Amino acid sequence: MKKIIYILPFILLSQLNAQSSDPEALKASSLNNRKALTQPVPANIQKYFDIAINEIEQMLKGEKPLSFKRAVYLVENAYFEGQICWDEYNNEILRIVPILNKMIDNRGIRGHKTAGNWAIFTFMSDRIPENNNNPYQYDFENFMCDTHIESGMVSRLLKTKKGTCRSLPYFYKILADEMGAEAHIALAPMHVYVKHRDEQGNWWNLEMTTGSFSRSSFIMENFNVSEAAVRSGLFMKSLSDIESVAQCINDLLVFYERKTGRYSDDFVKKCYEIGLQYFPVSLLQLVKVNDLKFRLDNKMTDMGMNNYWQIINHPELLKEFEIMHSVSEYLSEIGFTTISPEDYDRLVTELRRLQNKSESNK
Repeated sequence: MKKIIYILPFILLSQLNAQSSDPEALKASSLNNRKALTQPVPANIQKYFDIAINEIEQMLKGEKPLSFKRAVYLVENAYFEGQICWDEYNNEILRIVPILNKMIDNRGIRGHKTAGNWAIFTFMSDRIPENNNNPYQYDFENFMCDTHIESGMVSRLLKTKKGTCRSLPYFYKILADEMGAEAHIALAPMHVYVKHRDEQGNWWNLEMTTGSFSRSSFIMENFNVSEAAVRSGLFMKSLSDIESVAQCINDLLVFYERKTGRYSDDFVKKCYEIGLQYFPVSLLQLVKVNDLKFRLDNKMTDMGMNNYWQIINHPELLKEFEIMHSVSEYLSEIGFTTISPEDYDRLVTELRRLQNKSESNK
């Protein structure tokens, strides 16, 4: 054992050097994030984020009914500091359900397993009297949610009928849950879509951003999905209801960072620790490694260090690095990849071109 402990720092040295950042960049990043922590989160903001994570945790523990609809509401309401009325949000969803059931009965397909899927897809995507010839559309003006993050929220979609690759599939899933139809959230880098089975039990990938079905090979190629990510279930997996609710914790932390400028503090840690209990192979691992890195960088800055190799003679910091490195290695093992904003922009530009062409041909 002594020999193993003795050689460990030398084994890690190459890993430390490989993961070292540019000293000035590391210092700047640390200073920027430390600045975000100099003031406490305003009580009126923290209150609703606490409400959201506490109720979501109760759902995951089985102490409250598991509800994707409710989890989505809690997350979005936290961002808006309690300004979203639950009754208005819920009643608009419940208003649509009888319309969908009537569409099924009028078509005489009540006995089909995919009747609910057909009704939801048609109601959301086609110009029909049931939706006043006004289907739900992709928000091409703010698809990255970089200017107005609310563009990706179901609460906004309900009011404007414009959404993104978050709000559109989320809304489909919410309606499917209300109808008792099968629908699963599936993830790709910077993308969300729906998966469900047809009458023969075959899986289909439903893109609510285009109102069409896509091949798995298309998703893998265009969204930079690795084979390892498919095998592990990080991407392109049909999420269970528990995993879908746990995924809402990832959304909660995105909104939390947007509101507070923080991606690392005790609230962030509490959230990802809860989520990872129920959804371990998830993007919450990335949240965890970013939190661990910030905490380690902070301590290094306080001690006048700016490169990871400097911690070799500090066992307590070396231990933190080992934990951070293990999470980073796990992310690599499960196939984490991402897509650049430029590539995503090109995808959406091509999508818009094809949609305009389709509409001009009608």
